Amino acid sequence: MNWLKEVRSVFRVLNKKTILADYKKMSRKKLGFVRSRIKHKIDFDAVALLLGKSKAQKIQKTIVKPNEFEIFINQDLQKIKKEILRKEIVQHILIHELLHIENEDLITISKNYNKRKKKKIHINKFDEEIFNRYNKLRKLKGIMQIQKREYLDMAIKKILKSVKQEKIP
Repeated sequence: MNWLKEVRSVFRVLNKKTILADYKKMSRKKLGFVRSRIKHKIDFDAVALLLGKSKAQKIQKTIVKPNEFEIFINQDLQKIKKEILRKEIVQHILIHELLHIENEDLITISKNYNKRKKKKIHINKFDEEIFNRYNKLRKLKGIMQIQKREYLDMAIKKILKSVKQEKIP
């Protein structure tokens, strides 16, 4: 997806990571998601463990941070006939998912629930950061910036509602 390259210009931290994006069939309530393989590495002395030595008690579990990610966008968005309009909505979703990658939310989600519930992922600051990055991207493209986050949210909801009702602009 070529639109991902434009969006990545706002995310300099992610330049070393491999990120692919594509459309995928999913429920109408979901606009997109990110997926990656998170590896858990367990380091211990196997011989000491089997022989019952005291070194066997030192078992270290570490999470290896992934370098490859896949972002999937809801296939229903392809019904939007105006490509420029579809591009803006898809790029907004891509910014949302790339921010999850940058904040390493996938690693937090893969842990057990007690650790995960302490880290709230979708908070007001997260939505504000999406809005700021989206405006930054629009500025780089030479498009007028949007004044308030609420205006952007209302516009996207209105277009998505028309897609769900098959009244596509």
